[in-house]
Amino acid sequence: MGEVLPKVTVVVRGRFQPLPAATLTKVSTNAWSVRIPKADPVHAAARRPATPEGWDGAIFALDGKEAEPALGSGEDAVAVVLTLLVF
Repeated sequence: MGEVLPKVTVVVRGRFQPLPAATLTKVSTNAWSVRIPKADPVHAAARRPATPEGWDGAIFALDGKEAEPALGSGEDAVAVVLTLLVF
């Protein structure tokens, strides 16, 4: 059976909010790639544009463990891609 992926949350107006539409990919032992669909309402709720630069520095958590500030990694036509480091 495949690896169970952690639950991803992001700080929106001072509180952690789940991102059910986001997808995670494990990059290395402590690095994850997260794709947030550009149509996700979290962009408006967090008052961040749907761009990698707009999400630079955002605070995420994986299974409740806070990650380092997000790094904008790229985007395509449908999603913003960020890198999260968890130590």
